[in-house]
Amino acid sequence: MVKDPVCGMDVDPKRAEYKLTYQGQEYYFCSKACMEEFSRDPKRYLSGGHHEGHVHHSSDLKRRLIASLILTIPIFFTSDVAEDLGISLGIHQGIIGLISASLLFLYGGYPFLRGAVSELKERSPGMMLLVSIGISASFFYSLYSFLSGGSKAFYLELALLIDIMLIGHFIEAKVISAATSSMDLLVRLLPYGAHLISDGSYRDVPVRELKPGDIVLVKPGERVPADGVIIEGVSSFDESILTGESAPVVRGKGGSVIAGSINLEGAVKIEVKRTGEDSYLGQVERLIKEIRSSRSRFKEIADKAAFFLTIFVIASGAITLAYWSLNGHSLGFAIERAVSVVVVACPHALGLAIPIVIQRTAMLSSSRGILLKSREALERAKDVKVIVFDKTGTLTEGKFRVKRVEALNGFDELEVLKLAASLDYLSSHPVARAIVRKAEEEGIKLVDVREFRSIPGVGVEGIVEGRRVSITAGSDILESGSTAVQIIVDGALAGIVELEDDPKEGVERAIEELKGMGYEVHMLTGDRRAVASKLSERLGIDSYHAEVKPHEKVDIIREMQEKGLAVAMVGDGINDAPALLQADVGIAIGAGTDIAIESADVILVRSDIRDVVYFFKLAKSSYRKMLENVLWAIGYNSLTIPLAAGALAGLVVIGPAMGALIMSMSDIIVVLNAISLNVK
Repeated sequence: MVKDPVCGMDVDPKRAEYKLTYQGQEYYFCSKACMEEFSRDPKRYLSGGHHEGHVHHSSDLKRRLIASLILTIPIFFTSDVAEDLGISLGIHQGIIGLISASLLFLYGGYPFLRGAVSELKERSPGMMLLVSIGISASFFYSLYSFLSGGSKAFYLELALLIDIMLIGHFIEAKVISAATSSMDLLVRLLPYGAHLISDGSYRDVPVRELKPGDIVLVKPGERVPADGVIIEGVSSFDESILTGESAPVVRGKGGSVIAGSINLEGAVKIEVKRTGEDSYLGQVERLIKEIRSSRSRFKEIADKAAFFLTIFVIASGAITLAYWSLNGHSLGFAIERAVSVVVVACPHALGLAIPIVIQRTAMLSSSRGILLKSREALERAKDVKVIVFDKTGTLTEGKFRVKRVEALNGFDELEVLKLAASLDYLSSHPVARAIVRKAEEEGIKLVDVREFRSIPGVGVEGIVEGRRVSITAGSDILESGSTAVQIIVDGALAGIVELEDDPKEGVERAIEELKGMGYEVHMLTGDRRAVASKLSERLGIDSYHAEVKPHEKVDIIREMQEKGLAVAMVGDGINDAPALLQADVGIAIGAGTDIAIESADVILVRSDIRDVVYFFKLAKSSYRKMLENVLWAIGYNSLTIPLAAGALAGLVVIGPAMGALIMSMSDIIVVLNAISLNVK
């Protein structure tokens, strides 16, 4: 097994689908996204300065740490501390100390020295440069002291500084790996092979060779190799790792299945619909990669702060060196203070403050079946004051059932139902599907339709049996709270179909929680005012707008924004797409239309309205964690720089080794604080 240089995952070279050669070396990748990310900037992932990717894998850090600890032993026995304890070597102390320190400096300090060179080349000085200055100053002053016959050496300080920095990086790499392992697991959910059915026989092929239209067999206990539709068989599927839905879901003929889900019971035949990057799993992988690589405004501010802090620290170190040198102290004491300043004030914690929270947030959201299409959506969500919901399919089940059919102006009920169902057969609207189902239950035979046209937010029309038929919403004839559509034949009102649609499970509780969190909750619907009023009162919604067209939804949201309110829109239909784009945060129900999903910033795969509550809790919690981390990193530096410079030299002195320990602990605190992020 080898490591993916981008995400650090184990990859089998013999089975790896993605690989490329760079500077004569072959690299293997877990996914196309990682390979493309690497190809854009290989040096970033092969240099020591890349911390977000953690190229210094824990195995390499472990080897260097063990070697450094071994080299520290002879350094300790040649130090003043050992001499004071009466356990020093007593002979050739200078030579043994110099040789051990040189090996330690070159091998244990190599990641930091290489990282410093990388940071200078990229003109982004940071932690690696500061650590390199610290260990270089300690080593070269000690070398100068040895060559000039002096007795002052920083060999032990150098050793402890490198040891502690390596320990800190090793722990950090392990913690971050644990924080992101659940998210990285998504890209490994697909099986390697699939049972392709071709010409009446089965043959096993690699999953990457599947294409839309292929028929595959999935046996009990196997993972589904591609997104598709069941054409034969019934089984239950475990989709928990993909959607967060813990209970198995039963799928039969015509049911959709997701690549990576586990077939628990029966054998099924599936027609492949989407593969690779077009599949659900591929989209999740792509979105996660985009979130990882994208930069937020908050992160840019943190990076700028870290850059200027680095410059400030170097200047502070130089000033500290000059101050103590010019005030009667030895050069060794002055260098020790300067090195302490440089080491203790490394802005590494500030650099980690944002990315590690973002990674934890992406992992939590994806495990819940919430896909964030951009990091900016998470940032904007924290400012949202108003949440606007579509009604049908969002707050309600969208599974209408016909309550009654009323014929008017001499038309027969069955005739009205026949004309309406024939026209609605060509529509995908939930109301249309309910009318078609009712006609099928009544045994009505549908007829062909010509010149069919669908008008979003209005209705449908066409020529049925030589008559122009249109179906529109918003009838004022019914005063009940039920949904109703009117059927017009050749300009005359032929009848009314009244339908019912129940609220989704958990909607009332979700609305109550959102209001408890301080949000205003509104509803926009193209349905009749009586229907909207009844549902709004039942759910406790603050206000509603009924009988609105798609462009009017946009206007309503824009009016709210002009009042200075940040607005989130939750919807699922074609008529919601413009409003989703206009809103500060667009949230699409995963079971909705493709165009609604493409228009949204956030996708709720489970179509569970309670996930809206979870998303906003997560947005607020992640922002709070980012703020805590940044404030900790800044406050830590503000406190430790004066102490390291010797402001309280008579009471407290922070040496280079102690500075490294404090700095490493600061990093670990930031990481642990980030991974403690959780939402109930």
